[in-house]
Amino acid sequence: GSVFKGDAEEAALPEDALDAQQYFVGSMLMPYAERLDAAEEKMKELPYALYDAQTELMGRIVEKSGGAVADGTTAVLGGIQINTPPGYSDYFLPLSFKLHDNEGKEVEDIMWA
Repeated sequence: GSVFKGDAEEAALPEDALDAQQYFVGSMLMPYAERLDAAEEKMKELPYALYDAQTELMGRIVEKSGGAVADGTTAVLGGIQINTPPGYSDYFLPLSFKLHDNEGKEVEDIMWA
């Protein structure tokens, strides 16, 4: 069933702290429900939607905590971890690499610099 289509219930806040991470990941993905529902290959689109959700969260974290870096710069590398079966190397697909000042503002995109 799909929460987006209304034929499944949205998950309740878990009582067990070990389940909290999955709950929050699901909550972060809710704004992307329509996009995921419309995707031809949902399981292929899912890591990209999660990347976008986490990029938004990381932006908020860097903006709020940038002052702790004094007059320095924070580098943020973002991408998708590609897990493979046992016996094979996992991969990382880099999608962004940006520098932020101590106020959390992006100062340079160095992805392909």
